[in-house]
Amino acid sequence: MQLNIRIKALSDSLDIWKQDVLSKMDTNFHRPFTLGDPAFSYTQMPARDGRAHGSIKRSNRWPNCSFFEHWTSVQDSITWKVNVLAEGDFEVSLYYTCPAEDIGSTISLSFGDSELRGRINKAFSSPLRGMQHDLVKRKESYVKIWKRKELGTLHLDKGSGRLTLKAMDIPGSQVMDFRMLIFKRLGN
Repeated sequence: MQLNIRIKALSDSLDIWKQDVLSKMDTNFHRPFTLGDPAFSYTQMPARDGRAHGSIKRSNRWPNCSFFEHWTSVQDSITWKVNVLAEGDFEVSLYYTCPAEDIGSTISLSFGDSELRGRINKAFSSPLRGMQHDLVKRKESYVKIWKRKELGTLHLDKGSGRLTLKAMDIPGSQVMDFRMLIFKRLGN
């Protein structure tokens, strides 16, 4: 009998907490990532922090070391909610893998009115690594070696918004597997 009273009290407390706390929480909360802090030369935008749209899939449900794959449509995109801390010009590098039969996709990186386009014109394949040392298959994503591509220079205005990476055309069966963008502040 005493146990039932405790269970009921705990259950009532949980209901009150849900009503008072959870009902006021924004379940769609997705904090912006800072980009272009003037105190730092580099900012990374890894797949881990991006959101895939369309047919693009994360390599693993656990985000650390994950990458995006199955990018097969021009309707697909990868986005980051960002807060650019200081206006400036940034040299942008992209890390990817792409088999030879799929090279040639044109990609666009945009923020506000600024856009940068590039073409995946060099093949680079890398098998997943790490499983040969596992006694038990790991839950986290296996890793690859990635190819760096200089996309060019992108001007970013100060403020919050959505950073979007999308494909303009896909001559093969996919765009690429995507790992990360790196922004290097120019000048200062």
